[in-house]
Amino acid sequence: MSGRSGASPLDSIMGLARQIADKCPSFASRASEIIVWASEIRERRPSREELAAILSATCKGSLPDDQRELLINSLRALVRFAD
Repeated sequence: MSGRSGASPLDSIMGLARQIADKCPSFASRASEIIVWASEIRERRPSREELAAILSATCKGSLPDDQRELLINSLRALVRFAD
């Protein structure tokens, strides 16, 4: 992650996503989705259902149910600790 000790978790995630986009052009679209998600989380904390809908729209069934559930729960944790 970033060496910025005062950066919020969302700032760190967005910075890392920008680095990924810069260094790995093949992942640029996914990285920009992460930036959009982080911005949306900062603006308004989405519900579990909204997170599930975002994940479903983005992954389009490419994740097994257990990984999908783990990712949703992880996003919920991120939302709780976002500044």
